[in-house]
Amino acid sequence: MAASARQARRRSAAASAKGKENVKSHPMEDVSPNYSVDSLSEEATPVEKKESKFSSLYVRTLSGAAFVLLFILIISLGHLYCLGLLLCLQALITRELFDLARRTANMRKIDEMRELPLFRFQRWYIFSVACFYMYGRLLQEILVVELSSSNFSPSPFMKTIISGLWVLLKRHQLITYCLYVIGFVMSVLSLKKGKYKYQFGQYSGTMTIILFVHVQTSFFASNIFDGLIWFVLPCALVIVNDIMAYFAGKMFGRTPLIKLSPKKTWEGYIGGGTLTVLLSIPLSDMLSNFEWMTCSRTSFAKDKLECRYQEAFAPQLFHLTDFVPMQLFIPTFVMDFISSVDFSFEMKPIVLHGIVLAIFASSIAPFGGFFASGVKRALKIKDFGDSIPGHGGLTDRMDCQCVMGVFAYVYFNNFVKHPVATISYILDKVLLMDSDSQVALFTRLGYILAGQDVLPANVVAELNKL
Repeated sequence: MAASARQARRRSAAASAKGKENVKSHPMEDVSPNYSVDSLSEEATPVEKKESKFSSLYVRTLSGAAFVLLFILIISLGHLYCLGLLLCLQALITRELFDLARRTANMRKIDEMRELPLFRFQRWYIFSVACFYMYGRLLQEILVVELSSSNFSPSPFMKTIISGLWVLLKRHQLITYCLYVIGFVMSVLSLKKGKYKYQFGQYSGTMTIILFVHVQTSFFASNIFDGLIWFVLPCALVIVNDIMAYFAGKMFGRTPLIKLSPKKTWEGYIGGGTLTVLLSIPLSDMLSNFEWMTCSRTSFAKDKLECRYQEAFAPQLFHLTDFVPMQLFIPTFVMDFISSVDFSFEMKPIVLHGIVLAIFASSIAPFGGFFASGVKRALKIKDFGDSIPGHGGLTDRMDCQCVMGVFAYVYFNNFVKHPVATISYILDKVLLMDSDSQVALFTRLGYILAGQDVLPANVVAELNKL
């Protein structure tokens, strides 16, 4: 009896399966025994994949070209527009990562807004405080120069605004700390029972995002005002290396480079780096021909540029011995041989700086991309976002730039920028003095200038009245 029951159940299951095979998924669908829907889709798959591949390449090329053209347009508009571009990119990347962190925690946006109504505002508040601190330190010097300019004659309303700006300039760090304390207290008071784990996880992610993205890319802001070339050249070299490594890898790639990015190969890494270094030579030389790129901006006025570091862009005579580090122990006969060769050549120092930047852009900066790949693998996602068609999100395109921005800043301040007491630097220190000390400084400076015949002699009489 048991055996016959089992046989009956098997026959019933087989009949049911056969019936399901003959069921149409749509009233107008005709599924014959020899051509099932699955077999048709399998036959079309290679064609669809090929069309999808070319379509993706087409979209990727168009969006990439549009992004580069927009970048060039903004650069041509000047320093302040580049600063605005940087701030917009930081905000968009931060939004991508905030949304990704929320989705990773399986929290819908509508649920977060309903259960934690001010939580999103708190995260952007932290971002705003970071912007106030980083950009305030940069704009502080320029605002001091603008507000102390003799050509600046404000209206009564503007005088009130200027008074507020002076307070911000003199107490920038204190105000930043107060804003931070307000955000900290607000975050603690907003903690909600049952959401502690989610909130602390998101706060930790917010701090990481601010540190890795905002703080690192903010160094580009200083580079922009020291000369657009120190912003454009590092960014361009990262883009060039990305393109060259892609084509070198496609043509010669055989040996895997790192497990985090299986498509990256040693051939692409080395070939892309070599081509990037070679291309940095004409690129650096070309950009150095424009004062708009090489001169620093010390004011908000469009035509007010100060060319401080022109020695980096003027041709100089180099000898082979200039590139031999004397700190190393080198045998005497080797040094004698190098000196006897006496090989010399003329070149702009910016070309050498460009080669150093290219070496970093092709050797170290890609590890920013590898780090981002590790994050994506940990979260099991393909891209950080979809803001750029065919390329993913802005974070996918800016991961290497974050690393490059810090290096460009450190390199410029150590090997290009020489110590100089600018007007903005002196005024920044004078603002920290009390009013009596400021008057005494003004008087003594007047005496010095009058003694050097820079000011007329009758100025001394006026200074004695103070």
